[in-house]
Amino acid sequence: QDPTNSEWQRDLSVSHEKIGDEEVARGNLDAALAAYQAGLVIREKLAAQDPTNSEWQRDLSVNHNKIGDVDVARGNGDAALAAYQASHAIAEKLAAQDPTNSLWQRDLSVSHNKIGDVEVARGNGDAALAAYQAGLVTAEKLAAQDPTNSEWQRDLIVSNFKLAEMGDEPVARYGAALEIAEELANSGRLAPVDAFIPGMLRERLEAARSN
Repeated sequence: QDPTNSEWQRDLSVSHEKIGDEEVARGNLDAALAAYQAGLVIREKLAAQDPTNSEWQRDLSVNHNKIGDVDVARGNGDAALAAYQASHAIAEKLAAQDPTNSLWQRDLSVSHNKIGDVEVARGNGDAALAAYQAGLVTAEKLAAQDPTNSEWQRDLIVSNFKLAEMGDEPVARYGAALEIAEELANSGRLAPVDAFIPGMLRERLEAARSN
C-alpha cells in the first residue's frame, strides 16, 4: 500500500523474523532461512535508506546473525561465516559510534564469539583464537562496568572458557571462569540451567593443571 512508509516496512521485517524464529524452534531450517532472508531484503533497503538510523542498522546486524545461526545448523560454514562477518561489520561500527551503549558493546562481543565458533569448525585455529580474544576484551569491559549484571558475568565465563579450550593459558582461563561461576552460584545469581557450570569448570581446571 505504501512502500515509502518505513515504519510499516520495518514491521513487515519483524514479522518475517518472528516467523523465522518459530520455524527454527520447530526444526524447519529451510523455512526459517527463507523467512530471515525475506526480512533481510527489507532491512537492507531501510539501512541503505538512512545509514544514520542506528535502530535499522542493528536490525540488519541481528538479521545477518540469525541467518548465520541457521547456516551453522545446516552445516554451511562458509555461508555462516559470511553472514556473521556482515553482522560484525555493523556491530563494530555501532560499538565505535557509542562506547557507552552496553547493548551495542555486547553485540560486538557476541559477534566475535560467533565468528570464533565458525572458525573452529572450519579448522582455522589462529583466526578463532583472535576472535575469542577480541570478544574477551569487550566482555571484560562490560563485566567491570557492572559486576552485578549476571548476564555480562556469564559472558565473561564463556569467553574465558572458549579461550581455555583453544589452549590459551587454560589454567588461568578455567580458573578465572570458575571464580566467576562460583561467585554467581554463591550469590544465587547462577541460572538453574547453568548449575552444571562450576562442576564442569573444576574438572577442566584439574585436568589442565595435571597436563
